[in-house]
Amino acid sequence: MPTVTKIVEQKKRANRRSIFLDGAFAFGVNLNVVAKFHLHEGQQLSAEDVEAIQKGSARQECFDHAMRYIEKRMQSRRELKDKLTRAEYGPTIIESVLDQLTELNYVNDARFAESRAESAATYKHHGPYRARMELAKKGVDRETARRAVEEVYESKDTMATARELARKKMQSLARLEPHVARRRLMGMLLRRGFTFDTIKPVIDEAIGGFDVPDPDLDS
Repeated sequence: MPTVTKIVEQKKRANRRSIFLDGAFAFGVNLNVVAKFHLHEGQQLSAEDVEAIQKGSARQECFDHAMRYIEKRMQSRRELKDKLTRAEYGPTIIESVLDQLTELNYVNDARFAESRAESAATYKHHGPYRARMELAKKGVDRETARRAVEEVYESKDTMATARELARKKMQSLARLEPHVARRRLMGMLLRRGFTFDTIKPVIDEAIGGFDVPDPDLDS
C-alpha cells in the first residue's frame, strides 16, 4: 500500500493540503478532510482509503461552495441545489450537503419564504399573488409559500399599498380617456400581484366606479 510521505500547505489556498504518496504528489484536500481522516506522514493508505478521502474532499468542496452562496444571502433549497448542480457536483454529494445544511438550519425554506414575502410586501410593494409567484420561482413548495405569504400579509394594509401605487400611476394617466386609464391601471396592479377584490375599489376611487364603453370594443 502507498505511504503518505508528505503533507504540504498549498501556497495559494491556506485551507488546503497537498498529499504526497511514496514521494509523488497524489491529490489535494481541504484541511477538514485531513482532520476527518487523520491523515499523517507515514500512514499507509489502501485503494479504498484513497477513494474515500477523495470523495470526502469533493463533499467538503461542495459544502464550502454552498456556504459561499449562503453567506451572500439566504437561499432556498431548490435554488442552492440548482447552483451546485451547475458547478458539476454529483447528485449524491449535493443531496448529502443540502441535508446537512438543513440540519444546521442554514437552509430553511419556511424562514426563506417568510423573509422573501416580507421584502415583497414592505420594499417591493408587491401584492400577495406576486409574492407567491416569486417564491414558486425560487422552488419553495406551494404550501410553505402560502403559509408565509398569508402570515406576512395579514399584518399589511394591502389596500393602502395598492391605493398609493394607483395614485402615483395616475399622474401619467390623467390625460387619457377614462376607459384607457382604467385598463392600464388595472394591468399595472395585476402585474404587481394584487387581487381583483383589492384592485376594483382602488380603481373606482382613482377613476370612478362606472364603466365607460370602450370604443374599440364597440367598433
